[in-house]
Amino acid sequence: MPKRIIFPRKGEVVLEDFELPALQAQDVRIRTRYSLMSIGTETTILNQRYDADSHFAERFTFPQLKTGVQAVGYVEGIGSEVNDLKIGDRVFMRMAHGSHQVIPASECSLIPDPIDLKQACWCGLAKTAFRAAWAGNFSSINQVLIIGAGPVGQMAVRWASALGIQSILINDLSSFRLEHAVRGGATSTVSGAIKSQVERLAKINRINEIPTIVDTTGNPEVLQHALAAAPMFGKIVMLGDTGYPNRQCLNSNFMSKGLILQAVHDSHDLGGWTQQSIDRKFFSHLIEGDFNVSGLITHDFSPADCTKAYQLAKNSKENVLGILYDWSTTK
Repeated sequence: MPKRIIFPRKGEVVLEDFELPALQAQDVRIRTRYSLMSIGTETTILNQRYDADSHFAERFTFPQLKTGVQAVGYVEGIGSEVNDLKIGDRVFMRMAHGSHQVIPASECSLIPDPIDLKQACWCGLAKTAFRAAWAGNFSSINQVLIIGAGPVGQMAVRWASALGIQSILINDLSSFRLEHAVRGGATSTVSGAIKSQVERLAKINRINEIPTIVDTTGNPEVLQHALAAAPMFGKIVMLGDTGYPNRQCLNSNFMSKGLILQAVHDSHDLGGWTQQSIDRKFFSHLIEGDFNVSGLITHDFSPADCTKAYQLAKNSKENVLGILYDWSTTK
């Protein structure tokens, strides 16, 4: 019987049996091998850390059946009109945590043979971070400051490195996360809460002419500090999606410095950059060896231990990056 992880109520996680839908002509049936937790989004939903008038409240209710957004697996069934995939193919999909999926073949990305399936799990968060790379023109700038070294921040660092940015500065509270950022290409780090590092960051940004800042934190309080740290005529790209947008406030720095503020979201398919096209770009960088995701999966769980996995994500986030569910033993 297929199984999936759901959130029946606020703060509660359950692994349950469920019925797969029938295979339609353009669908494939997939046996999941791994799914990777999107820690920030999933814990926000699970613990209902959002305002009643936020888009989180509009999109997510309990019981919440769609608990994840990235998984890899093997094709084990094909609809009559599917021509681009075959039985046994390895695919990435933007789907929830579950042992099996039936989805349109067009929503799958074929994983090239040289790529390890655990590495391919990062496709979803790599796509999210690519939105900031695109909006921040990473391919044409020399320096960037990234605030937050969580999973999305790690992906942003690696896009910056892969796209040739020479100076990649990252700020985070956790030395553990900063160490992983350096392994991924960050050239310098600033440890500590940004509110305590504003003066230092402002000096660095001014002296080194760092015009682009990417906020990956999802913390609504960070914006005012990013504005203070930004140089004249700088650009701030808001990538972290907060559940409390009413707490994000502009201050006088926005106007006096002539700053540009741009929000980007995983769903923004602009410039021809869809999930599949970004997946292909991500895979090519993995094969070329200039997008280092080794060591980013810090914890592996059986889906049966999903409650423990979310407790870890909530209570020890400064020591966690990738939380992986291994579905191989789930019948």
